[in-house]
Amino acid sequence: MTVQVILLLAIVAVAFIVFIGGWLSVDLVGLLVLSTMALGGFVSPGEALAGFSSPAVVTVWAMFILSSGLNRTGIAHLLGQPLQRFAQGSEMLLMVILMAAASVLSALINTVTVAAILLPATMELSRRSGRPPSRLLMPLALGCLLGGPFTGISTPPNILATDALRAAGLEPFELFDFTPITAAIVVAGIFYMVLLGRRLLPARSRETATDSRRTGADPYQLDNHIFTTWIRAGSKLAGRTLAESRLGSALFLTVVALQRKGILTLAPRPAEILQVDDKLIVHGQPDHLRRFHGSQHLRIEALDGIKALIFRRMMAAEGRVTGKSPLLGTTLAESGLRPNHRVHVLALHDATGNAIRDARRHRFVEGDRLLLQGEKEALEALFRLGHVTESRFVPQDEVDRLTGGRARLLPVRVPPGSVLADRDLVESRLGNAFGLTVAGILRGETLICMPPPHEKVQAGDLLVMQGSPRDLEILEGLQGLEIAEQSASLLAELESQQIGVTEVLLSPRTTLANRTLADLLFRDHYGISVLAIWRNGRAHRTGLQDMPLKFGDALLVYGQRQKLEAVARDPDFLVLDTAAVQAPRLGKAPVAASIMLAVLLSAILDMVPISIAALAGSALMVLAGCLSMEEAYRAIEWKVVFLIACMLPLGVAIENTGAAQLGAQLLIATVGDLGPRWVVAAIFLVTVLGTQVIPTAALVVLMAPVALSAAATLGISPHLLMMTVAISASSSFASPLSHPAHLLVMGPGGYRFLDYVKVGVPLTLVTFAVSVWLLPILWPAW
Repeated sequence: MTVQVILLLAIVAVAFIVFIGGWLSVDLVGLLVLSTMALGGFVSPGEALAGFSSPAVVTVWAMFILSSGLNRTGIAHLLGQPLQRFAQGSEMLLMVILMAAASVLSALINTVTVAAILLPATMELSRRSGRPPSRLLMPLALGCLLGGPFTGISTPPNILATDALRAAGLEPFELFDFTPITAAIVVAGIFYMVLLGRRLLPARSRETATDSRRTGADPYQLDNHIFTTWIRAGSKLAGRTLAESRLGSALFLTVVALQRKGILTLAPRPAEILQVDDKLIVHGQPDHLRRFHGSQHLRIEALDGIKALIFRRMMAAEGRVTGKSPLLGTTLAESGLRPNHRVHVLALHDATGNAIRDARRHRFVEGDRLLLQGEKEALEALFRLGHVTESRFVPQDEVDRLTGGRARLLPVRVPPGSVLADRDLVESRLGNAFGLTVAGILRGETLICMPPPHEKVQAGDLLVMQGSPRDLEILEGLQGLEIAEQSASLLAELESQQIGVTEVLLSPRTTLANRTLADLLFRDHYGISVLAIWRNGRAHRTGLQDMPLKFGDALLVYGQRQKLEAVARDPDFLVLDTAAVQAPRLGKAPVAASIMLAVLLSAILDMVPISIAALAGSALMVLAGCLSMEEAYRAIEWKVVFLIACMLPLGVAIENTGAAQLGAQLLIATVGDLGPRWVVAAIFLVTVLGTQVIPTAALVVLMAPVALSAAATLGISPHLLMMTVAISASSSFASPLSHPAHLLVMGPGGYRFLDYVKVGVPLTLVTFAVSVWLLPILWPAW
């Protein structure tokens, strides 16, 4: 063994240790290895830089762009939708369908992309089938990995193995040379999961596995604030729109999804009419819903016993705003009529007699006519102060006519133990949020007329609510709602290709500071919902409509991605995650599919090298508008590209220094006399053990020279051993750190490290057995 070989092996050993330890980024490790080899004379300058122009590297980054084109145009998402048809099938059927679909898609699209695309569909499948996500998400990831090697361009190990044969002057693998062995492994893997693997899977949901990690993992803690409720038969909310239900204004709840007859609608419109048996997925504080559930906290009583007392104490009067009135230019909130004068505005009309619809935001002008209610002394004092003129007292039957029946009375008792006890009227949300007014509080024998907003509600109080019959029915309807499910797994259902959630900041040039969402008519203007506002280190979820915006505020918004794109273009806002606001370009789907098909056909028919076909296809994706150039750059996993480009010269150095021959001699000395199957078994085991902790691209680069040298020495087929290297490098099943697809499902599935070991090790042995048995048959050794 020469000094140069010893030094090279030392470099490789150090790189392995750093790869396993994870102290440095893998692409940085690759750059350091490349620099060391070039400076140490292991490779020439030309050989050191040749990796960046390698057909393998070009193919890898071009395939990332092509996969992203399929994703951005909605094709990949559409391919996952048919899975929902099998929601009512058995668990075995679900696993077979899910793993088969993931395997087939992985033949065309990057493995991690397939896992990301099918993750929401699998969560929906889990919810509809009533099974924990942990029963389906690991089979999804394993299906992606099993089917990854289907074609010569679907995974980096296949591309590198093909390129290594070409560089050695041998016939490279064809596009579908990998298909027979991969198909056999996929079938065996699915059989294993159905017969044994599913018995090793945990039956836990995400929240049971991650309670200890949840706090702080998500600054908005959305998983703690997503829950479901049902519209039961007989509910007064049935037949009303979401806007009319007052879930938002009264309870600070946002309906983020609605499920009706098994169909889930994300971000339903405010005009959506609620129906019996609708399931609402809601974001907000669960306590706000519990506060109004049943008669535990509010109990509706009959009006007859107190009607005479109320009408004896409270009267109605009408008056006109003059040019000298203190009310001019103010809103209802700014006028101080209720807190300062203990007078309530029942109705508001303009000078022509037309009702003013948005009375809360209206600023009084000369000629406005007000229908007021209060005690006689309070009304007369208001007249003397000149707030209104031409005043007259109005009988009760005329009040009903002038208000259109929107001033009916509803007595509501606050029983002992109610959460409303010891809260003031503002905190109770019984006022403007419901369209109701607390006209009085009967406390014992004492009637408090027009109580101030900060009057504390006491247990036993009888609140005299005033509003329209519809508003009173809504209060009753909200009392019928209860939390049906509160689960972190609901969070994964809330995004799709069309609907997204993201965070936006007020830009430095914003004109919106000190204005409220209500002032901006934010929901009407942008068509999206604000779930929370992040300020001073915490998320605010209540009173958002009336919270003045400040510099530094972050708004968590939810809605159609097209609407989110409009917000991203607004100079008043900065969008932090631009990918979240991108709506799919569905109109470009046929073009993207045609480009991908052309790339595959040109490779199959051997018209041009696959690297050139993929390069041309990626350029056409951008030219046709399926992707922008910026999106193409973002689609490329640059860490993978740099790792491969930097590690390819290491294979040359291993060959030049004789290290490959040394490794081959060690392999031959160990198993060479036992026959080709033993050589295949030895190469498979060494590679598959390494791939659990070392990047697969780096491992293929290291093992390829050893396999080729062993093949030359033993006189057996180099294609057999290179196929073994490629397949074993893709068999990264036994560790969550071995592939990003595992990490992608680890959180939503609530998996622990040991879960991957229990399921993955037997699957690796199955893959090993199939490969050792079948590879020498498909690729004869002699």
